[in-house]
Amino acid sequence: MQEPAGSEGELRELRRSYHDGIAKLRAKTISIVENAARATEHATRILTDQAEDPSSRIAVLVSETSAQVAEVDGEVLLLLALQAPVARDLRVILASRDIAQIGDLCLGLDHTLARRIGGAGGVLSLPMKDSLFEIGLSTSRLLLQANGSWTTLDEEQAEEVAVEARQSRQAQREFLAAVVGLPQLPVDAGVDLGMVTRVYERLTDHSLEIAARVLFAANGTPAGHAIRIED
Repeated sequence: MQEPAGSEGELRELRRSYHDGIAKLRAKTISIVENAARATEHATRILTDQAEDPSSRIAVLVSETSAQVAEVDGEVLLLLALQAPVARDLRVILASRDIAQIGDLCLGLDHTLARRIGGAGGVLSLPMKDSLFEIGLSTSRLLLQANGSWTTLDEEQAEEVAVEARQSRQAQREFLAAVVGLPQLPVDAGVDLGMVTRVYERLTDHSLEIAARVLFAANGTPAGHAIRIED
């Protein structure tokens, strides 16, 4: 015998569909940040001569991510309009939208990184290239760490992002100081290397922003006050 409309079974099915929708939404945002971390590592390898220069590979990730972000935006609007989520569900949905947009910004920075370096790498000594390589890899790992906290809504892991970010910031400052101290540094190379350092700094900031959204989703901590590091 078929259960009447509005039955307990039908309501369970609606709730299951609702939570599946949130899970799929989060899965897309996780994929976006993974792409950003991969692009950060790839751009770093290009900068330090440890990979050829197929910046088109990053351009493909940028294009794919833009489409994913548009999908996330649409799904967020549908969930908000049709389900009227509250409490933690609402926070997770809003955090998903923000994290998708942050991941998109990261990929845009990676694209800039891969295209703008030009011949600036030629002025760097081997130790400086090694330092730049480590900065890039640590930045990629930082994005993955923030993404891991988002995957499991792990508050402790999100807070640990600030510890790693502090170390990354210090390495970035030391590298910039070494660049400024290079003798007879060509202006164009100096501009490019300054831009490179700034990109890694912004990627670090975005990792902190992702971690802040995790704390917001998990316990309601306002994103603007959730994660801070000392300058």
